[in-house]
Amino acid sequence: MGASPIVVLFAVAYFAVLFGIGYFTRKAGLSAADYMVAGRKVGAFVNGAALASTYLSAASFLGLPAFIFLLGYPFWWALTSIILGMPIASMLAAAPLRKYAPVSFTDYYADRYDDQVGMRVVISLPVIVSGILYITLNLIGTAIFLMAILKIPYVWSLVIAAGVVLFYVYLGGMVATTWSNAFQGVVMAVAAVVAGLAAISFFGGLNELGNAIYQNNPKFWNPPHSPLGTASPLMATWTGMVSFFFVWHFGFATMPYTVVRFFTTMDINTARRSIFWATLLGGCMYWGLMVIGSAAKVLIEKFHPLAQQIGAKSAVDVLKALQKMFATTAATANDYSMIAAVEALRNDWLMGILVAGGLSVAMSTVAGWLVVMNVILGRDWMTKIFKVKWAQENPVAVLRMWSVILTVLCFLIALNPPGMVLDLSGWAFVVIIATIGPPLILGIWWDRATRAATYASVFIFLPLTLFSWIYARNVLKSPHWFFLNNAFGWKIATAHQDYWIFISFIVFIIISLLTKPPKPEVIQKYSLDLRQD
Repeated sequence: MGASPIVVLFAVAYFAVLFGIGYFTRKAGLSAADYMVAGRKVGAFVNGAALASTYLSAASFLGLPAFIFLLGYPFWWALTSIILGMPIASMLAAAPLRKYAPVSFTDYYADRYDDQVGMRVVISLPVIVSGILYITLNLIGTAIFLMAILKIPYVWSLVIAAGVVLFYVYLGGMVATTWSNAFQGVVMAVAAVVAGLAAISFFGGLNELGNAIYQNNPKFWNPPHSPLGTASPLMATWTGMVSFFFVWHFGFATMPYTVVRFFTTMDINTARRSIFWATLLGGCMYWGLMVIGSAAKVLIEKFHPLAQQIGAKSAVDVLKALQKMFATTAATANDYSMIAAVEALRNDWLMGILVAGGLSVAMSTVAGWLVVMNVILGRDWMTKIFKVKWAQENPVAVLRMWSVILTVLCFLIALNPPGMVLDLSGWAFVVIIATIGPPLILGIWWDRATRAATYASVFIFLPLTLFSWIYARNVLKSPHWFFLNNAFGWKIATAHQDYWIFISFIVFIIISLLTKPPKPEVIQKYSLDLRQD
């Protein structure tokens, strides 16, 4: 399985566009406002395309088809809930936050809860943890697609991935990130749709594809169930459809790397309209991914070039052979399943389109998170908290410095990732939403939200979400087991320990009712006024 000239050509063309964007937006490095929020000049379509590509990471493009490959078609609810969550974000966060127009993600918390130093420190803690997880998982995703293009070892793919993203973020900041992400948003949607249509055409139609999937795995179409063997159908539905549905909905409205996109638009109406374009592009992409994920097992087992060469008895055997070939870790083997399914179609042009889309969705999220993180560490910590003179005099230089540090750190973690990309994404989601989700959403829409409740959310749920996920993964052998199962002899599955999100909202409300609210003028300016059109 050597590198295809056609696939490499697609990759070269894709990288040429990104390098061009980085080069032509380098003047954005002269302005801190442009570097951090793109001068608030971004239109609806460009922002919507950038929003879709930033939010829909490698966890979507690789992870969700991989979970359909592993668990069956009922995993469709995860894809559906993400898309439905986008319009909800417009109502909950997009318009109010654009009206407020901050620079950093921590600005709203500092102003709403009337605490300019302590609140920035506290809110940044879960953002940093989740940002590291997200940058890491998307560097992994980029490296996996580079493996598919160049047929080189994983480590070298990872080096290239980190270098390219760092180049255009370093030069152009949010301006380069916005335009590159918009380009990537269109490419990823086109790639997924083309791949889905190609799979349908390969089998001769949707009915024929469905029959082939059924013949290969009769249980594939079963109703939602727990992959870990939960006995209760009610609990399986809760831990799957209900809890995951809630998580992905609120994730779009509270995730720092999507929230900052609202800051970059021209005005409130532009922020709202950008949600439409994000939903359209994301919905098209997910349709294609659902088809590819569903067809993956039968395609890999019956048509992949390696299947007959090694005498594979299952798709997993093929993925293990590919893992050995590219020297990847066990965590990345299943993430390669969607690419392997398209490889089985044996069409270099299709593969070229797919890898361009895959690189787009992974690299755009890395860039989006890098900008969020370097603004928090460079502007909030070094300038506003510690008041470092060099940082105050050289705002863009310090942002670029943090881009380099973060990229190197996440590169080192990605060499041996702690889980599949969707597991890392789910973990990051739970950490963010359980800690700073309630203070953001309830801060806008509930006058009674308090500073004490915000501090409690972070100090209680940051350690709990980290510990419970790690304990379940290492001791119970899956992050999807409820972490107290051993203590009580239970057998309950729960996606990424996401029950913490529901508990955190309840705790936030109780503590807010028991503690002193901010000053009336603060509530008026940062809550009541923002809710008015």
